[in-house]
Amino acid sequence: MDFETNPTEPHLLSSLAWHWGVPLIALGAMAALVTVGDNVVLFFLMNRAMAPLGDAFWSHLTILGDTTIAILFMLPFINRRPDLIWQFILAALLATLWVHGLKDPMSIVRPPGALPPGSFHIIGPALHHNAFPSGHTTTIFVLAGLFCMQRITSWIKVLVLLLAILVGLSRIACGVHWPLDVLGGAFGGWIAAMIGIWVGQFWRVGLNIWVQRAFALVGTLLAIWSLWFYDNTYPGTGLLQFAISACCLALSAPGQMQLFKGRS
Repeated sequence: MDFETNPTEPHLLSSLAWHWGVPLIALGAMAALVTVGDNVVLFFLMNRAMAPLGDAFWSHLTILGDTTIAILFMLPFINRRPDLIWQFILAALLATLWVHGLKDPMSIVRPPGALPPGSFHIIGPALHHNAFPSGHTTTIFVLAGLFCMQRITSWIKVLVLLLAILVGLSRIACGVHWPLDVLGGAFGGWIAAMIGIWVGQFWRVGLNIWVQRAFALVGTLLAIWSLWFYDNTYPGTGLLQFAISACCLALSAPGQMQLFKGRS
């Protein structure tokens, strides 16, 4: 799929909606939750409502927000969209600052550390600390933001956004994040993508062939590690992880061959 950065979409309102809709909605929802104080109540309602869909459904969704898996999704764009790769690198760095700059200082206790055992449904490891913001949600919204702010058809954007929302919801279904954490991740990830795209249009050092080769090398090593050694901590998801790793690596092969045959 070929698509281009889209700073001047013909329909201005549509462009503004895709750029600002997600972070503004997430910010507004966070403000409402903090004001009303129903974060815990909403967690219980959502966690219980989503449980009937099954552990396998939510655990397979939640690994899509894993940082290693997210990097693999960029492999097929090697040598095809060096600008997109560079935007992703910038956005990922900003998202990392957002997540780790808040998790430790805020040190908010996660549901397994704050609620009585057995009072809600848990899938996978019962994490206790550093709740805000959700790292998985931030990661998937970086990817969603990058793709949704490109020149692609609206229905693909909608599907990508819906997938990102489901991954965010999976963190509540797995019982390891509050709704506020997920909203914070969505806000931070999307804003990181916006800034990454903007900076990437003016600061183009990442289009250098050596930066692109470095990303290709790191991504390839991660894919190989993910194929055989990486444990994402969610049992039963190994086949999906293997399939994503193998497919992304295979799709990157033609671009990598051209990239490493090129000259700086």
